[in-house]
Formats: sequence, C-alpha cells, structure tokens
Amino acid sequence: MKNIILPFLLTAIFCSCENSSSNEREKQNSLTKQEKSEIELNYEIADKYLRYDAEKVALVSIIKNIPQEKTNSILRDYLAKSYGLSAQKWEEPNNIIKIVDSIAIKNRLSKKQTASIIFSYLYEMITKDEIIDDYKEEMEDSQSEMEQY
Repeated sequence: MKNIILPFLLTAIFCSCENSSSNEREKQNSLTKQEKSEIELNYEIADKYLRYDAEKVALVSIIKNIPQEKTNSILRDYLAKSYGLSAQKWEEPNNIIKIVDSIAIKNRLSKKQTASIIFSYLYEMITKDEIIDDYKEEMEDSQSEMEQY
C-alpha cells in the first residue's frame, strides 16, 4: 500500500508543479499580447495622424532633404512611442531624449536631424485646417465678447 501511495503523491506533486508553471507562462504570454496590442494600437493612431498630415510630412521631407519614407518612419515612431507617455514621463527630458535616440539609430540619422524633423512637424508646420480652426475659434471668441457688451 505504501508503495502505491508514494508514486501517486509524487505524480500529483509533479503535475501540480507543471500546471502552475504553465499557468505562469500563459499569464506572461497574455501580458505580452496586451502590451503588443497597445503598441500596435499606438502605431495605428500614428498612421492615421500621418495620413491626415500627409502634406506636412511631404513638406518636412523636402525642407530637411530626407526621403519621405524615412521622414514618415521617424514621425510614425515618435508619435507611437510618445502617445503612451503620461504627463509625469513628459516632464523628464531623458525620456524624450531616449525616444529620439532610439529613432535616430533605427533610421540611421543623427539625433540632431531626427529631432529637427520631429520639431518641424510638431511646431513649425501648420496645416490649412489648423489655420481655419484657429480663425473660427477667434471669431467665436469675438462674437461671445461682443454679446457680453
């Protein structure tokens, strides 16, 4: 009887260990799938922005004398990687520097060129739609001020 119980216990322990390790692997896989899906979502959002701003991307690529595909790749990576940053992470300049460094290495450009492309896209280029929207907001503000008097 003792001979039967011992192998049974060993088998039960071994199986429970296998199940727990496989459960841990499944949990790790599901986390990486969630992370991947979040990253993929960020890239999809970046793609939509860049499709909308195709004119800006083309102009930046001409101004900076960088091929449009490379300019698009740089901006896509930057938008996708910076989209998930919280306000606290934005306050730390090292986070932005790390992002620009990684993008520069990936695209085989200097950090200065990479940062210049990103800066031009974000802060120097204004689309027609943005100009019209700003004008509409100014007009609405003017009208509301006139109504107050």
